[in-house]
Amino acid sequence: MAPRTTRRRYLSGLAIAASASLGGCLGDAVENDDPDADGGDAPSNESGDGEQDSSDDDADDASGSPAATLRQYVEASAEADDPAAVGAYFHPVHPFHPDNLDADNAEEWLLNDDSVAEIETETVDRDVTLEAVLSAPVLQASGVERDAIADALEGERTAVVDVTVTDESGVTTEFSAATVTADGEWTILARALGASDDASDPSDEPADPSPFDARVVDEVTFYPDEDRARVHFVDSPVADSVTAAAETAYSSRSSSTPEAITYFDLSLDPAGDEVLVTATIDGETRPVHREQYPPSDRAVDDVTFDTDRDDALLDAVARVEFSGGQTGDRLAVASTVRGDETSVEPADTVTHLTVGIDPAGDEVVVTLTDGGETEEIHRERYHA
Repeated sequence: MAPRTTRRRYLSGLAIAASASLGGCLGDAVENDDPDADGGDAPSNESGDGEQDSSDDDADDASGSPAATLRQYVEASAEADDPAAVGAYFHPVHPFHPDNLDADNAEEWLLNDDSVAEIETETVDRDVTLEAVLSAPVLQASGVERDAIADALEGERTAVVDVTVTDESGVTTEFSAATVTADGEWTILARALGASDDASDPSDEPADPSPFDARVVDEVTFYPDEDRARVHFVDSPVADSVTAAAETAYSSRSSSTPEAITYFDLSLDPAGDEVLVTATIDGETRPVHREQYPPSDRAVDDVTFDTDRDDALLDAVARVEFSGGQTGDRLAVASTVRGDETSVEPADTVTHLTVGIDPAGDEVVVTLTDGGETEEIHRERYHA
């Protein structure tokens, strides 16, 4: 059998826009026999996670276990040739379930070429709430109805499983998944990525992945009546120098002593402009903030950060609200430190996207692709 084109989607920033209608049933598509109990050679959990695969309370309500389902899903992603065999591990309302995923996208998103050397799972004591599930990037991007998720949770058993996957080259990826019973089987209702040290596929790497600990911009205030922007700096800027510029109006301000200033004022082009702030540390210069002008033409309306999510699949998230006026082929939101990405196609079909962030500090970058060209339209940093 000829090797498949490399697809690292289940190990990288998982994001898709599934526009198909939701429905169908799981039936007998998933076989949740625990691989630890069948004596086979498939990779298994040897971490002593304490999960009782077939002796949980009310075990007769659902076959298998949440951890076994996740192990089988990961193995199938690496070994299966039919994407429907992988998609069958997802709940019928999930965009990756065979009834919902377009055949043209199924192989790209569900099959993975990397051989799995080890899988560790741990079923954790964490609530599977409606809000937690709705925060999963794939469900957000695909527009799964809130009521459909609520119905999927109603009266069913739920569990959160933390998964660590190590491939044969030693690359390790961690993610969490919310599982729920459906028709007597454990299924995956939502999955959100955690950190990964995988950097073997440049197309999957987030922008500016290496550390850059600049702390510069607090906020940007626009004055449309004056076509002016004020870039406010944090109390104790961390940068050797900083520059704020209006890209169209060519207005710019710089300082090699940013700790001595509180703000920069910039003149803006009333026909349309962008404010770009760059910082330099130890001779390295990078963009640290970008916003569009005027406000009426902005694609990004607001970015909020939530780092108090004890009951969620993601410890911390950034929620990017869109104005509704954005157009283009694809809209993507990525976190450069944690390395998560969420996208939607086309761009005008979404009101907000959520991406996982590192609660210790991260950066959110929004890009818009149209006609084959990708443009960064917003960049914002979160400081703990």
